[in-house]
Amino acid sequence: MSEKSVLHKALAHCIDNRLTFAAFRTPGQPVQLWAQRTPDLETVDGTLLLELNQVFLVAPFDLDREKVPFIRADIELMFPEIDPDISSLEECEGAPEKEQGIGMATPKAEFIDSVNAAKQACKSRTISKAVISRVMDVTLGADQLPELFVRGINASEETFVAMAHTPEHGLWMGASPERLVHEHLDHVRVDAIAATRPIEAIPDRMSNWGAKELDEQGQVACHVHSTFVRGDMRNIVVRGPEVMQAGPVAHLRTVLEADLGETLLGDLILELHPTPAVCGAPVDAARAFIKAHERHERALYAGFWGPWNAEGPTELFVNLRCLRYRSGNAQLHVGAGITAGSDAEMEWTETEHKAETLLRLMVKKESVS
Repeated sequence: MSEKSVLHKALAHCIDNRLTFAAFRTPGQPVQLWAQRTPDLETVDGTLLLELNQVFLVAPFDLDREKVPFIRADIELMFPEIDPDISSLEECEGAPEKEQGIGMATPKAEFIDSVNAAKQACKSRTISKAVISRVMDVTLGADQLPELFVRGINASEETFVAMAHTPEHGLWMGASPERLVHEHLDHVRVDAIAATRPIEAIPDRMSNWGAKELDEQGQVACHVHSTFVRGDMRNIVVRGPEVMQAGPVAHLRTVLEADLGETLLGDLILELHPTPAVCGAPVDAARAFIKAHERHERALYAGFWGPWNAEGPTELFVNLRCLRYRSGNAQLHVGAGITAGSDAEMEWTETEHKAETLLRLMVKKESVS
């Protein structure tokens, strides 16, 4: 039996039985699947995160810092070359699916209106940036989800690919290039990513990216750097910006590293989220603008997720390029950073390009069984 087929069977069992689980692949590591024996999702006060070890965080965009959700690793499976025994998943109990749907897709006119409103708010200096998101309906059956995950991990070794299901959130899958934080031995790395160009239109010089894109990326890097400084973190190093390719698009990325010093990792994460890359700036004003102009619920989109290990490496990613599956319906979530210099039609096109990351996986024909 091949690695692909046993992973496919394990995912299908978790999905069909509505287990509370997370399957994920961090860059350079094998696929892991963590499942709970009971379905109820637990939360922890953000100040107590260091008391947890080997859990999968599933933090929504609108995060209550006193109730950070996590999935336990009651059952741990790893998918290297030798097939694991997945029969232990039969010990897990699932939960009935909640009847709540996932809302309507975002009409283009509504998105354009929101972009223009954000531009005006930036010009009046109410905000300097807002990230406007939209949802897209896609045709996808539950039986296609395991195959989609396997295609995702095969598409790029540098992307964090995850699939998680909880009774509260339904099922989500994402393929994110954006690392929120990597921590090992009290040393942290954060990726400040913003600005988007189609892969075929990458400028040959950094200065040719344009003032709007450079400003957008600079705001994210500044947010991370100022968070490091406020936390009195040590040995801060800044590298970039540099061009980072992510499937059909490219972004600008600045890498910031530092030693935690007296700062707790949980406190740093809660201060970083949400970054201007997924919310805007200033954060509170941008979040209020988003709430007033987006009709859909972001839920886990633009939140963060990944394996949390208080006693070992922790690697969390922003949940971008993601889809939500619930009650037989699937929607993609994508967004664009809006500043005073944005063009509404170009921002719509940018979201189309970002959606291609998952849409391309859906149309592939090769078998994974």
